[in-house]
Amino acid sequence: MNDEMNDDLQRYATLLHRAAALWRARLDARLRPWGMTQATWRTLWLLRSEASDVTQSELAARLGVETPTLVGIIDRMEAKGLLRRTPDREDRRRKRIAITDAGLRLAREIEGEVVAVREEMLGDFDAEALRAGIRQLERIVGKAGGEGAPAEG
Repeated sequence: MNDEMNDDLQRYATLLHRAAALWRARLDARLRPWGMTQATWRTLWLLRSEASDVTQSELAARLGVETPTLVGIIDRMEAKGLLRRTPDREDRRRKRIAITDAGLRLAREIEGEVVAVREEMLGDFDAEALRAGIRQLERIVGKAGGEGAPAEG
């Protein structure tokens, strides 16, 4: 690989990381009036999309975070009444997480803010540029061992 290709790879990786960080910061700012962040929104979104409750470890895997990181998010969201944590019937050491009615109401209330950020960031892309970007990101996610659709946000 030549130096120019290495430079381009470095620049692409840096821009990818920077874009994700800026997206998260913009979404955090939009959700601040509700006491929410991108991390809490993604948790609500995923739980809202589930047909039933999930274990903490399943939720962490779907969000792409470590279980210990998720525990603090769950603690804060449970204290706000947005989700509930219950012992698993088969293994009481394992906790199951489900969204509450209050969490569903909040998710519906702030979904417009998430859509607005998406429009701000991507709304002027033409269809082919958007599809090309999707293909690139799917390849990156696949090479990294990720699977399935990401949690919204």
